[in-house]
Amino acid sequence: MPCWFFEKHELERTPSLDSGLTLEQERKFRMDSVTFILKLGNGMGLRYDTCATACVYFHRFYMFHSFKDFPRLLTAAACLFLAGKVEETPKKCKDVCHAASQVLSNDAYAVFESNAPEKVMTYERVLLQTIKFDLIVEHPYQYILKYAKQFKGDKSKIQKLVQMAWTFVNDSLRTMLCLEWEPAIIAIAFLCLAEKFTDTTLNDIQGRRSGSWWDVFIDDLSFEVIEDICHQMLDLYSSEEESQSSRKKKEKTVKKPPTSPKSTKSSPVHHIFIYKTSLFVMRLY
Repeated sequence: MPCWFFEKHELERTPSLDSGLTLEQERKFRMDSVTFILKLGNGMGLRYDTCATACVYFHRFYMFHSFKDFPRLLTAAACLFLAGKVEETPKKCKDVCHAASQVLSNDAYAVFESNAPEKVMTYERVLLQTIKFDLIVEHPYQYILKYAKQFKGDKSKIQKLVQMAWTFVNDSLRTMLCLEWEPAIIAIAFLCLAEKFTDTTLNDIQGRRSGSWWDVFIDDLSFEVIEDICHQMLDLYSSEEESQSSRKKKEKTVKKPPTSPKSTKSSPVHHIFIYKTSLFVMRLY
């Protein structure tokens, strides 16, 4: 079976970059395309694992092809179409295309043009050849649940921790983490990140004797790896916050009617921003 995990220098020398795209452009294409896959999948009532598998297919595909050669929206639709069959949640190709027309603007959907189902099925064949028919994809979700069963303590806190780590996994699909680290390692990193947000201390774990709590599950996993994964997530949220701020500045020139006071409750992104400055100043253990 092919190895689907790449070194950092390989992630910075993709076919898209070699064809002239900047790193920022490629990362934006990946983020926007994953957002499209998730919207498309949710609109069709597909399970989270089907959508996640489609996103992983998409990231793997563009490690071998350029965005300039294969329109990303057609590829994304093909990834979701194939993932539906692999995860036993199949949808007809024409239904996938119809759902895409509901999600995309007319200009964006123009790439499908006529015979959209035929185009998507053609891209599916290219996708299958590219990923060498290696269809089974593992995700961090299952490891989060597996590890959580070993945690002892307040069940409500553990549930909250699992929910937050689960959210991090969902958001991480817009990054290239699935191309860099195994799902089990990503699960550990996101549980560490969620641990800090939920004020939960994962010291009491079944089978733990000494060392870091994750040593029970994975041998020789360094804190530096966890730190790198968490920083990539924080960078994702930072870029989103910057984009939102930029949009708000543009909207300031437009007068809007007064609205009711918003809740003062901080958003997850707000917490992450505050936490970013101190997350790794002190080591977890």
